[in-house]
Amino acid sequence: MTAAVPLESLTPLARSPLHIVRPSFPRTEQFLAAFETALETGQVTNNSRWVVEFERRLSEYLGVPTLVFCNGQIGMMTMLRAAGITGGEVIVPSFTFSATPHAIKWVGAEPVFADILDDQTMRLDPDDVERRITERTVAVLAVDAYGIPSDYASLARIAERHKLKFLVDSAPSFGTRINGQLVGGCADAQMFSFHATKAFATMEGGCVCSHDADLLARVKAMRNFGQVDGADCHEPGLNGKMLEIAALIGLEQLKTFEQAIATRRQAVERMRTGLSKIPGLRVGREPAGAQTNWLYLPVVVDASEFGLDRDALASALETHNVFVRKYYSPPCHQMTAYTTQRDVNLPVTERVAYNVIALPVYNDMTDEECDLVVSAIRYARRQAQNRPKP
Repeated sequence: MTAAVPLESLTPLARSPLHIVRPSFPRTEQFLAAFETALETGQVTNNSRWVVEFERRLSEYLGVPTLVFCNGQIGMMTMLRAAGITGGEVIVPSFTFSATPHAIKWVGAEPVFADILDDQTMRLDPDDVERRITERTVAVLAVDAYGIPSDYASLARIAERHKLKFLVDSAPSFGTRINGQLVGGCADAQMFSFHATKAFATMEGGCVCSHDADLLARVKAMRNFGQVDGADCHEPGLNGKMLEIAALIGLEQLKTFEQAIATRRQAVERMRTGLSKIPGLRVGREPAGAQTNWLYLPVVVDASEFGLDRDALASALETHNVFVRKYYSPPCHQMTAYTTQRDVNLPVTERVAYNVIALPVYNDMTDEECDLVVSAIRYARRQAQNRPKP
């Protein structure tokens, strides 16, 4: 019997690398004249013309008053402080990027990690949230992992019943809809990130949205060092202002963003169709009524059925120029920064975190690229099955 050819020796299926992200930005001529004017006048920051216009357009697009920030992390920290979170406990999923609990710590509160509901929607489990509420709990901070919307309605009811703030880290979900309505006003406040890795990118940037006028007024003041009346500061703030160049890029991005979302959704459906025929894979899905922007496509690998574990599959895909990530691994409760919480029992989170890969999804992804991703995964499994048993 002839031994199978090692996967590493084969010509990559993808001629050009398919990286985990491929940012798409407008051409410079689309905003160059406006940017040159900003440079000539020196009005490049401090909420100048194009930042104000960008905020207006975002508020109109999302259907909720919106303030922009230099980045999403500063926006989230400001949102927490403006909501009155300066101590106590905030319930948050451990299955998230580290920025989420970091923001809680930075405002002086303590993250309390809760489990996710399942291995496909990966949303914060409302029942586990309720179990973890104590007299020290001050807020629930949900996360829209991969752009999949949280169970806003259930979490809002829990927060209201216990008199807690309900906030959402919607960093990856700008453009996601529920029953046709864009998310953004689904909690006391929500934040989005416009980092270059996101579906809607302004290089760096972010925003905070809220129908609570008093909360948003605090956000606005804190974003500008806490200043309200001239140089007087009613409370300590920071510098979270967006640059004009980021706002100009954002204004151009809005013009084509709905098409970008449609392309991402089509790409995910095409990959899901192909992946559904491969044993040992659980492909991420959106809850009923949701139209997700799909920052990435999460796939949970069952090593015994697929034939390779998650790490081996990721390595095999790299040999074919398909680059994935292991989001979110390790889960936050097992990071060094949160060692005091490592004994928390989060079985679904841990099962997903150590078996999930995030597949690339682009604003301009082609059918051929979708098929290449599926083919590379199928080929990796076939090669594993053909390898001689030791």
